[in-house]
Amino acid sequence: MNPLAVRKKLGRPCSVDPGETRKRLILEARRLFAEIGYDATTNRLVADAVGITTGAIYHYFPSKKDLYIAAFAEVQDMVYGALEAAVVNHDTFSGKFSSILDELANISTSEPSFIGFVVGVAAESQRHPELAQDLKSLRMRTVMFLHEICEEAVSKGEVNEGITGQVLHDMIDVVISGLSRFSHVVNDAQRRRDVVEGLKYLMAGSVLSAPAVR
Repeated sequence: MNPLAVRKKLGRPCSVDPGETRKRLILEARRLFAEIGYDATTNRLVADAVGITTGAIYHYFPSKKDLYIAAFAEVQDMVYGALEAAVVNHDTFSGKFSSILDELANISTSEPSFIGFVVGVAAESQRHPELAQDLKSLRMRTVMFLHEICEEAVSKGEVNEGITGQVLHDMIDVVISGLSRFSHVVNDAQRRRDVVEGLKYLMAGSVLSAPAVR
């Protein structure tokens, strides 16, 4: 094969904004990863969805693993950027927890592929150890976000005695994971809203301490 032809095939697509192509690659890859999983998603499927050659993908991402990590990083940035903005105007754990659930419900409605992708991350990490380490480092934003909220709630006496910051953190992790899975399986916005309101009542009734009588 002509070496020039090979280089042309692997090079940047002509007359295309490289930044826009990269965004579309991540978008279509995330959708495919969410719908059919990591193993079934091929570069050919992603390339066909974007409208470029399979070889052109390598200009942007050296491997499917790199594409998956990029999709995860974008989801983390967008989801936790939204959550950080949602809690900033709340001084209490109750307000922050409620705003987190409301924002997750909004994301589930407006960006369903986010939820499908996130739901599959844990299983893909177990099946593919080569993904696990990179995903672990990217999850630190999640860990620190929840850690700060939970430790502050404990230090301010907002939760019942015996509930530590780590316990509260783990509980929120379970709630977020469960809500994400529910939203992915049950594509019903009203049911999702009802569950969110129920979770707020559950947290208020069993975890949060009663305000001190003045």
